[in-house]
Amino acid sequence: MKPFLVSLCLLGTILHDLAQCSAPDSEFQLEGDYLLGGLFDIHFDDDPFYHDRPEAVECSSKPFTLPSYRRFQVMRFSVEQINNSTKLLPNVSLGYEIFDHCSDLHNFPGILQLLSVNGSVQPWGEPHDNLSKVIAVVGPFSSTNTLTVAPLFMTNLIPMVSYGAASSAFAEKAKFPSFLRTVHSNKEVIDLIFNIVNHFNWRWVAFLNSDDAYGIDGLELFYKRIKDTEICLAYNKGLNVDTNDTKIFKEIEVQKINVIIVFAPKMTAEALIESAVRLDVTNRVWIAGDTWSLSTKLHKMKGIKNIGTVIGVSQPVVTIPGFSDFINFSGSQTHCENSEKKQFCNQACNCSSPSAETILSVDPSYNFPVYSAVYAIAHALHNALQCGSGRCNSNITLCIDCKDTEWSAAGSTSCNLRSVEYIPFTDTGAILIMVGAWALVGFTLAVSVLFAINYNTPVVRSAGGPMCFLILVCLSLCICLACFVVRSFQIVFIFKIAAKFPKLHSWWMKYHGQWLVITVAFEFQLEGDFLFGGLFDIHQSDPVYHDRPEAMDCSSHPFLLPSYRRFQVMRFAVDEINNSTNLLPNVSLGYEIFDHCSSTQSFPDVMKLLSVNNLVQPWDEPHNNLSRILGVVGPYRSTQVLSVAPLFMKDLIPMVSYSATVSVFSKKAVFPSFLRTVHPNKDTIDGIVNILKHFNWRWVAFLNNDDDYGNDGLALFMKKIKDTEICLAYNKGVNQYTDHSQTFKQIEAQKINIIIVFAQKITAEALIESAIQLNVTNKVWIADEEWSLNKNLPKIKGIRNIGTVIGISEQAVKVPGVNDFIYSSRRHTYCENASQNIHCNQFFNRSSLSAEDVVAADPSFNFPIYTAVYAIAHALHNALQCGSGRCNDNITVFPHMVLEELKKSNFTLLNESIRFDENGDPQYGSYSVVFWNHSGDAEEIGFYTFYPSVHFFINNSNIQWYANVEVPTSVCSLECPVGFAKKQDGNDKKCCFDCEICPNGTYMNITEDAYRCIYCKDTEWSAAGSTSCSLRGVEYIPFTDTGAILIMVGAWALVGFTLAVSVLFAINYNTPVVRSAGGPMCFLILVCISLCSISVFFYFGEPTTSFCILRFLPFLLFYTVCLACFVVRSFQIVFIFKIAAKFPKLHSWWMKYHGQWLVITVAFGIQALLLLIGYTCSPPNTFKETVWYPDKIILGCDLDLKATAAPVLFLLSLCFLCFIFSYMGKDLPKNYNEAKAITFCLLLLILTWIIFATTYVLYHGKYIPILNALAILSSLYSFLLWYFIPKCYIMIFQSDRNTHEYFQGLIQNYTKTISQ
Repeated sequence: MKPFLVSLCLLGTILHDLAQCSAPDSEFQLEGDYLLGGLFDIHFDDDPFYHDRPEAVECSSKPFTLPSYRRFQVMRFSVEQINNSTKLLPNVSLGYEIFDHCSDLHNFPGILQLLSVNGSVQPWGEPHDNLSKVIAVVGPFSSTNTLTVAPLFMTNLIPMVSYGAASSAFAEKAKFPSFLRTVHSNKEVIDLIFNIVNHFNWRWVAFLNSDDAYGIDGLELFYKRIKDTEICLAYNKGLNVDTNDTKIFKEIEVQKINVIIVFAPKMTAEALIESAVRLDVTNRVWIAGDTWSLSTKLHKMKGIKNIGTVIGVSQPVVTIPGFSDFINFSGSQTHCENSEKKQFCNQACNCSSPSAETILSVDPSYNFPVYSAVYAIAHALHNALQCGSGRCNSNITLCIDCKDTEWSAAGSTSCNLRSVEYIPFTDTGAILIMVGAWALVGFTLAVSVLFAINYNTPVVRSAGGPMCFLILVCLSLCICLACFVVRSFQIVFIFKIAAKFPKLHSWWMKYHGQWLVITVAFEFQLEGDFLFGGLFDIHQSDPVYHDRPEAMDCSSHPFLLPSYRRFQVMRFAVDEINNSTNLLPNVSLGYEIFDHCSSTQSFPDVMKLLSVNNLVQPWDEPHNNLSRILGVVGPYRSTQVLSVAPLFMKDLIPMVSYSATVSVFSKKAVFPSFLRTVHPNKDTIDGIVNILKHFNWRWVAFLNNDDDYGNDGLALFMKKIKDTEICLAYNKGVNQYTDHSQTFKQIEAQKINIIIVFAQKITAEALIESAIQLNVTNKVWIADEEWSLNKNLPKIKGIRNIGTVIGISEQAVKVPGVNDFIYSSRRHTYCENASQNIHCNQFFNRSSLSAEDVVAADPSFNFPIYTAVYAIAHALHNALQCGSGRCNDNITVFPHMVLEELKKSNFTLLNESIRFDENGDPQYGSYSVVFWNHSGDAEEIGFYTFYPSVHFFINNSNIQWYANVEVPTSVCSLECPVGFAKKQDGNDKKCCFDCEICPNGTYMNITEDAYRCIYCKDTEWSAAGSTSCSLRGVEYIPFTDTGAILIMVGAWALVGFTLAVSVLFAINYNTPVVRSAGGPMCFLILVCISLCSISVFFYFGEPTTSFCILRFLPFLLFYTVCLACFVVRSFQIVFIFKIAAKFPKLHSWWMKYHGQWLVITVAFGIQALLLLIGYTCSPPNTFKETVWYPDKIILGCDLDLKATAAPVLFLLSLCFLCFIFSYMGKDLPKNYNEAKAITFCLLLLILTWIIFATTYVLYHGKYIPILNALAILSSLYSFLLWYFIPKCYIMIFQSDRNTHEYFQGLIQNYTKTISQ
């Protein structure tokens, strides 16, 4: 595609020359009096592909983003509308230069084009002399894109108005002084999402965010917003192209989360929702961020309704009048401009001219913010030009730089060509000087020959020996002054100083001091065959807002001695490599090092490293636009690296940092040529957490730098302690200007004894000094590697009062020879190339700085710098195929070749095997655990190794705790006693709790869950406060139980009695007593009573299902027959004496059809049917009683009321009828008055079961079966004893009353009584 575009542009040039007419304006370009820049992601590089060499991005090959194309058209429409306005910017035309910003890494040509002057960028021009033609920029869309490119515009205070970058980081005006936005920040969106969650009282939510600047910022804001509320973040996951959505939704399902917040860009959110539909995720509430809440694609997706309910937050949708007409009539093809200047066509929108209907139908999100951004810039320009009354003030000029070949006087409105003047060779003065120069060369050549002939004579040796020849050569080159200085010093030294200072004389001779002095180049520059770049914050500049662009004067800011020492380490490493015969033989290394003192205003340094012949050409091909720098060491801080790294990534220039530890640099898709020789924050946080676990500290404060470094550390710390017992009691972002009094008050109020300080050295020093001033005492301070080896703090007055300081630091590796190098180095800088009008790259006043000061400075990160230089050198060594004392001169080395060799690094340096993993992180080294002892030194008390295996160790005995106490404690609540569970006391801090004893039937297992009493199994029991369960004793009534034996004996006795009564009744069958008792019905009753007693035997022994059935079935069935017999018998007696005379036909029918047997048969059949249905539907099962006795299991039968309700109700109905008929016959003849006996039996029956029911409700022990069996026996004995035994007594002892005459007499007396 790119060659085709180049050909197209060249063809345009030819046609232009032939036709002598200009090409039409492109969609992406429009000429005007003032130009606006535009950055729109019309194509989207959703999966950055790693290349092994730099390549120009071809946006048109990436997925086309129609909503962004619509926003791009909104900007064009806005400019056209303003140009057609007579009120806004009258007689002034706006133009634009818009770029398809499809990639974070490869779109810098577009950015540099906006910054360029006459098509190129000059790194060292003064800001006011180096302003681009673009007065403001609209865009880009995403926060990640904006964070990458914004610092370049901030340098010259070019207004940058974003329509979509919502990250809260842009609110820091010190860092982003010329950034504005027409979209609400993430903070406001998160506040609204929080209000939605709070409104519906949702407390258990998931937060799925994109794994980029936008999403991470939203997550941090959400964390802060819910911090002191009842809302809990149950689950969080960062989303990217490699995310496993299946695993995410499974975790959400496991945790029973119903509310899912999706805070991600539109494409990421759409992919997630599509996965939810495909994976059949249902019945959830989805809360949409403003980027995808208006997605037209998702609204129409099949199955979208199944996922649940979607509630969203959106920017207000404002219809822009006239935009539809503009789209309908606007051309859709692109053209190529400036082809005659051999610049690349700035875009190729391979979108096949989407129709107006297509453009107008897409998501209108962020259209009004784009419209507002353009109008805001236009109104600002309108005011700057003092426009009014139909015209703008033409006398006000927004100064535009002339070209290098042009000039203008102050107040000019145009530029004039400069006249070219120089001294020609034919000038008289030039001829005389050149003759003198040649004469000088001749004289020096003659003297050299003479000195060579007499080389071993005393005159020549005393004059300097070999140095004489160097002086003669340098005379020709005009740089001999240093040689005379050294020679003069040597003469004085030999005759006057050597005897007094023999060691100094020895050192001078050993290290050839004369040559060191002569060859001292400028500290920041050294020529060589190959150049390394270096970025060191020798001075530190805090962001200060300026109302106009200013050049950064690093020397006016605070000097950082440790950084200066690091700078010297790099110089030493290069010098050592140049003197090596094994590494890069016959190859010299040079460097160009810059004092990178500012994150926002030090871009000239970076541009200088990227420049070719001091110019950066935006649109040149990558392989034609490579700088002479093969690798860059630095910079120091993560924020600095984040600002400048993308510029090196685009050309795959290796960037080896010695201190940038933020975890984002491990993402190779974003930082493909970044490596580091220091461990990432993750390893540091792991070490800190291991310290906390080692001393069992649970309640801690975390004070972090309020920047990328500190925020990354905080996020990693929170993730690391998520599933531990450690609680983050307090957190605060700090810097060196923070008022710490309120911070320490909060820490004291919460009784926090452990304070983790994860901050840069300057910030940590300010914090500790404040702690001393505020009399903060008896704390344990945990230092990160930035300040754990601080040389100043351990020795300041009052440091012991603050408590104990424990730190984690890189393992101290002494670099041999570096101190000697520092002593030997000259201590001033020079300014080169002043004649070429290029600024001296550094300057600072070090007149008061001694070598001793540098040597004594904090040695932190010295070995990582040393390693970084050697790693690049070894990579270059391999790229040049060096060996056998020489390197291959025929190989042209490019930075990407060095990068490939860097990744494969495997060499030994100071007994350390240097390797990098696939993320560019070091695969070697370890941390030391240090303690600030009373001598003011950082004493090593432990270590934390990573490779080849992880190992952590601390020697407690070496630590002297404050006030000579034992190991301090730091807890919110004391640990609960054994058998007690923790209960949250109203906040979300797991370390703050009350203690509650675990009740009976539960136990406490701290290793499983300290916040919940675990229930014992049904077969186990525990007392209150137990830590384990014991097996319950199983109880039931065995057949050998005394009560069981007595009951069974009673049952057998009952059978015996019924058998005896049956025999007696059979013998006296035809007597009046038997006939009046029921005759044959008596035998049925006696048989059924015997059969009922079968139930009694199944109340003993271990219950089974069959036993449970037989406990109730025989009794219910056969007792029904008994009651039916007594109902019939009671009815018959009453019927004969009281109803027969009144209803003779009924009496006749009853006698004819044996009504009594018919009733008994029907009752038996009904009860049998009811029992069959009940037991079929719900048969009785065995039951284990575990509630009433915690230490016992009582086996019994579970009687289902549904199965037995109908049979029991039927039995009660018979009982009620029997009682009614019996009561009606209470005044019948005595010998025929069976009703009284039956009534008495029924009363006994009712009383028996009332007693049993009462006992059953109140008592739940194992003897319930005995009582039940006893109730059954009592029911059976009541009929046997009170109905049959009186009759047996008459038959045996009162036979005179068992005659027909006696019974006839009773009937006659009853008849007389009734008739009277």
